[in-house]
Amino acid sequence: MFRPFATVALLAALAACEGGTNDAAVPAEPTATPEAAVSSSGPLATPTPGEARASPQPVTPAATECGSDKVGEYVGQMPTDDVKAGIAAKVGERPIRYYTEGDPITMDYAPARLNVELRENGRIERFRCG
Repeated sequence: MFRPFATVALLAALAACEGGTNDAAVPAEPTATPEAAVSSSGPLATPTPGEARASPQPVTPAATECGSDKVGEYVGQMPTDDVKAGIAAKVGERPIRYYTEGDPITMDYAPARLNVELRENGRIERFRCG
């Protein structure tokens, strides 16, 4: 047997138990990340194939956490054993991850880890923490 009053009372009781405000109704504002690509077309534009890419990212307080502010001189170089040793010497004891843009990598954020992004041609594109 269908009891509409009991159903309405149950729903009202459940709604009262939730408490708080309805945060789901307020959309979150999108925020820019320090890793956002910068090109001459705008801060989030994708560079065209012939367009020069930006050099190292601006130094932010987070950039000093992994040492990315110390290795900008290596941008554009091939990651040879000597270059890798130089990068490691400048940033000290910490994990360093080399990858090419588009490679599958874990999305865990480790502030002390130095990420070295390589271009498709194998040259160092940029450094970032995480």
